[in-house]
Amino acid sequence: MAVILDRTRPLFLRLLMLVILVLVPPVAWISNQAMGEFTRGLTPEMDKKAEAIGRDLEASVERAVGYGIPLDRLQGVDQFFAPVLAANPELRYLAITDRLGKVLFAEGADHTVLASVYDGQDFETDLDHPRKFILGGFVDLAQPLSAKGSRIGHVHVGMDQDYVRGRVEEILIDLGVVTLVALLVAVEILLFVVTFNITGPMRVVGIVMDRVRRGDFSAMAGVTSDDEVGRFVHGFNAAIRLADQLFRRLEAYIDEVKAAHFDQGVVEKVRDIESRVRFLFRFSRNGQSEVVNEHQATDIRLPLFLFVFAEEISRSFMPLYIRDLYAPISGLTPELVIGLPIALFMLVIALASPSASLLANRLGARRVFLIGLVPATIGFVMSGLAFSVYDLILWRMATALGYAFITMACQGYIAQVSRQQTRAQGLGVYVGAVLTASVCGTGIGGVLAERVGYRITFIVAAVLTVITAILIWRLLDSAQPGGEVTSPRKREFLRLLRNWRFSALVVFAAIPAKLALTGFMFFLVPLTLSQNPSIDLGDMARMMMVYPVSVVLLSPLAARFADRVGWRAGLVALGGVIGGAGLVLPAYWSDPVAAVQVAILMLGISHGLSASPQLAMIPDLCWTECRAIGQTNVLAFLRLAERIGSFVGPLLAAVLIPVYGYQGAIIALGWVVLSMAAVFAVLSFAYHAGPHIEAEWDE
Repeated sequence: MAVILDRTRPLFLRLLMLVILVLVPPVAWISNQAMGEFTRGLTPEMDKKAEAIGRDLEASVERAVGYGIPLDRLQGVDQFFAPVLAANPELRYLAITDRLGKVLFAEGADHTVLASVYDGQDFETDLDHPRKFILGGFVDLAQPLSAKGSRIGHVHVGMDQDYVRGRVEEILIDLGVVTLVALLVAVEILLFVVTFNITGPMRVVGIVMDRVRRGDFSAMAGVTSDDEVGRFVHGFNAAIRLADQLFRRLEAYIDEVKAAHFDQGVVEKVRDIESRVRFLFRFSRNGQSEVVNEHQATDIRLPLFLFVFAEEISRSFMPLYIRDLYAPISGLTPELVIGLPIALFMLVIALASPSASLLANRLGARRVFLIGLVPATIGFVMSGLAFSVYDLILWRMATALGYAFITMACQGYIAQVSRQQTRAQGLGVYVGAVLTASVCGTGIGGVLAERVGYRITFIVAAVLTVITAILIWRLLDSAQPGGEVTSPRKREFLRLLRNWRFSALVVFAAIPAKLALTGFMFFLVPLTLSQNPSIDLGDMARMMMVYPVSVVLLSPLAARFADRVGWRAGLVALGGVIGGAGLVLPAYWSDPVAAVQVAILMLGISHGLSASPQLAMIPDLCWTECRAIGQTNVLAFLRLAERIGSFVGPLLAAVLIPVYGYQGAIIALGWVVLSMAAVFAVLSFAYHAGPHIEAEWDE
């Protein structure tokens, strides 16, 4: 069954369409008006800035010429211009010409190119004032140079004509990302409000109504809200209480008749009526009606979404932040030091998850969720305040501990509130919340980091975790499921590993997928793209957003296709090959940025194709193991085993960088992933032989 699909999906899509219709048109209109004003205001401001820079350069050059140095003999002009260009990205070039327009010095543009556009321009007219020329694709502001009262040349400040348009496009893209994130957050909040306050209570009313229809008046809907739905439920419960009161009055009257009447025939008829009423209708024995509350997987979706959103905010820039805090660690290369916080984050999650799962079963999801929020919040705050890579490692490990507790609490809650036949739908709530939060966090994280910096972005993440704590405290107070879940023993896990099909799935499919995700996506992509000066944090985040968006869009389609044709192992193998091929692609693509973008897309396609079929294979591959230790525990062990790839991925990539460089490391990692995927593709042909089934007397 497709775990990405759940019963909230149709409601999610309807709410998404509603929010799009309500929010997008006004946001688009306001953005269009604002961009028009911005464009009209930016151009003159840029001209003023260029003129100010030109005046400063003019003064410096005239001072040098005043010392007796001929204009064409000035030394170090290129080095003088370089920091000015670096500090002002809107400038394309700086140049000095003589009075006739001959290029003497230029930085940022080729001499011959400038000479060709200056040829034929009249620089003699209006010598006393700066002049603005449109020269080819440049806006050139010519500042006159004078020495001893005579004109000796010009300082030229060149700006790209498309700079304003490019800036406007960047801002529009950022607005689009923010709008998308706002849409998804709004839909998540609406989905929670609708399910928690409307569909959930009405579902409980439906359960009680079904019992009433069968003559059972012993239960009432356990809804305490005071909104419209709550008032309806209160009225519904009042009707049940009235029926209970009438029944008790009838009982009292029957007892009175039986005690006072002397005709045994009448008494027998009354007893017959009494037994028939008790047969057809059932009421509470002591007058205290049973309170019905239906716990749902969606109870915990919004808190989970907000927490994963907080964690994913730093995804697009984490290696860059670590690089800024770099401090040498004896015996480790700089690349390994940068990869260490990411790898240890994954390792702590893997090591802490089993204990967190047991604790969630013992203490309940609400308590463990709140316990996990403590180290997570501290980790976010202190990560933003970190002084070096040493303390950052400590705080990221604290965050990972909280992450393990919170995710295990959510999975445990879903496992307890979901019936066996709806377990896949419950897991779909978890997967849907995580993927949606990944899209939002990755997109908005780059925008925030670019606008306010890395450290403030971590503080924003901490604020989100505080909001999550408030939600858990308020909302799960009365939604705490009971019951104990037994944990499997080690020998049962060893028995699971003896299933060669399961082991092959873990080693050659699950681990390589995580290897590519953490090694390439989380580690190499930010570092590689940061080498290109034209790529900023916003661009980087938008490029990385392609991955979760691809997974979100493709997973349901792949899940339906796998369920329809039963080709689950084939889809897992195909996804692995596509992901590995995407990482190898930069070796055959001349444009490194485009190659990385396509590789991110292919990795998203890879995981979109393979994630759901991979989980759906488990009941068939591990039939007896699922019966012995439970399907949830088998899936949990799969998740635990694949985190080996999450831990190794950044470290392996860090080892490859000094040997092959950033592009070469991507390619080398790709060959590793592609080779392991090819092995699984070959082994997958043996999967058609059927599930791994042992004789029941061997259990």
